Amino acid sequence: MPQLTPNFERVIFYAFSSTDATQYNFLNFIKLALFVQEIRMSEDYCQSDIIIVDLAKYTLAHVPKFGLTDMKKYELCVLVSALVTRNVC
Repeated sequence: MPQLTPNFERVIFYAFSSTDATQYNFLNFIKLALFVQEIRMSEDYCQSDIIIVDLAKYTLAHVPKFGLTDMKKYELCVLVSALVTRNVC
């Protein structure tokens, strides 16, 4: 959303563009989501995020695209970046 909510929160909306699972790449989605978050963290001034994921075009054919190893790498990446951002490391 181009404007913050009255509580100074940024609303981020993600949606599937197609029901065709052959065009979906989970790793590309994760890259895009992380890039958006990095830019938002460095240039946006808001107190928190509201993330909305629209699953209207989500089908069972998308399920095999979510690899467990990819999910683990994503979680590790987010955890490490959160620790570095908060100067815990």
